[in-house]
Amino acid sequence: MKKKYSVLMSVYAKEKPEFLRKSMMSMYNQTVPTDDFVLVCDGPLNKKLDEVLGDMQKKFGERLRVFRLEENQGLGLALKFGVKKCKNELVARMDSDDVSNKNRIKKELKVFDKMDVDVVGSNIVEYDEKMKTKLGKRIVPEQH
Repeated sequence: MKKKYSVLMSVYAKEKPEFLRKSMMSMYNQTVPTDDFVLVCDGPLNKKLDEVLGDMQKKFGERLRVFRLEENQGLGLALKFGVKKCKNELVARMDSDDVSNKNRIKKELKVFDKMDVDVVGSNIVEYDEKMKTKLGKRIVPEQH
C-alpha cells in the first residue's frame, strides 16, 4: 500500500474556527496519518483562526506546513499554489469545513493500489452545523 500522501487545504478569514479545528483533527486522526499537511492561508486570517493554527501546529509538528498568501486570491489559486508545495505525489484534498471519516485515507489508498486511477473521491454526507442532524447525501459520479 502506498502510504505517503500530502493533505492540501486552504482556509480564508470567513471560515468558522470550530470548523477548521474539526476538519484538521479529522485528518490528524486518520488510521493512515500523513507526513505532509499543506495549509494555505488565502489572505490574512483573524485571531481565532490563527489560534487554531497555532494549536494544530503543536499537534502536527513539522508535518504541518502553513503558507500565507498576502491577499485573498480565491480557492482555485490558493490550491494551485498549495499543490506545488506538496511533497508527495498523492494529494488528499480537504476543505476547511469538511470532516473525514477516520478510515478515509486507508480506503482511498487501497483503491490506488488496486486500480490504475489518477483521482479517487467519495460520496458526501451533509450535516447541520452541530454535526447532529443528517441533511442529505450527495452521490458523486464513479466513472469519467
